Amino acid sequence: MKHNIILYLIAIWVFSACSKDDGATPMPPVKQCNNTLYASLLPADTCLNFPDDPVLYFYHRVGLGYSPIGKSPSNQDEWFFLINREEKVSDNVGSEIWKVDTCSGRKQKLADSIFVQPKINQNGWILFMSLKDGLLYKIKENGAGLAAVSTEINNITFDWCLNGEAFFYQARFKDIAYLTDINGSVLDSFAMDSYAIAGRRERIALSLHSDVSSSYTRIAVLNLLNGALTDVIEIAGRGIGSALALAWESDDALIGAFGRAGLYRIHVSTGEIEPIKETCENLFYYYPVVDSDNPSWLILGKRDYSWPEMAQVYFTTNMVLYNTETGEEWKLDLDQ
Repeated sequence: MKHNIILYLIAIWVFSACSKDDGATPMPPVKQCNNTLYASLLPADTCLNFPDDPVLYFYHRVGLGYSPIGKSPSNQDEWFFLINREEKVSDNVGSEIWKVDTCSGRKQKLADSIFVQPKINQNGWILFMSLKDGLLYKIKENGAGLAAVSTEINNITFDWCLNGEAFFYQARFKDIAYLTDINGSVLDSFAMDSYAIAGRRERIALSLHSDVSSSYTRIAVLNLLNGALTDVIEIAGRGIGSALALAWESDDALIGAFGRAGLYRIHVSTGEIEPIKETCENLFYYYPVVDSDNPSWLILGKRDYSWPEMAQVYFTTNMVLYNTETGEEWKLDLDQ
């Protein structure tokens, strides 16, 4: 990907130089079937540590809010993302699902009143939680087939599993999670209290409520075929809080977004945890998505906070591409 972007930048430079030589008015390049046209390299982050006082800060988002969903499984030139237009401090409450074809530039709005990050499966179905009633819905990537697929209010955490033929979600106000087929029929239920969920075939990775910390710091993996729950690691005491979101990087590794603590890799077989990118008070990663074609690239939501003005903190939200091998980070501007 880096090679493609560099070639593109060189092409732009040559184009500009030729335009200047012949006196013609420079014209923007025609969109090509290359999603790197939507990405720009970001400079290294500057770490800020906010003052301890006042303890209570008031946060204000500047501009629109953006969050990633992922790529189409049938067309890697198509990307799905959220736009939040609410002029308030909300994270992604009331967002819209958009699809963009980075080859043609065509965009399509699929749904609105979205509460948290939707999940797309390998068959092109998008699962999302509606702000209107708290239930889960599915919709095809082309905008067809909208239907409710849960009768229980969701507790903001869910994911596809069993090769996209089922999904797993935690019910709100209940310590019960459900395995449900794609049409909403409950296949099984599990007594547990979880927060972050990530599905991969027959396995569900979860951050469970822990007796050690009284928070969601217990990372475990549930096997849906036999009901076995295997503890991976207890995060309490490591100074990074609890996982706000999880994503499978491989069969043996999870990516965890730990708020302002940063991004961490959790090795399932050994319980080892290693930092991918440690951050600080002015940076916040959320909604990690692993690029299935290029697993070293993460698609992420990112907040950048400014230095507090009295008790006021302003922030922007963007989608970024982060390379876990090189540390390179690119801003992904799909809303052009």
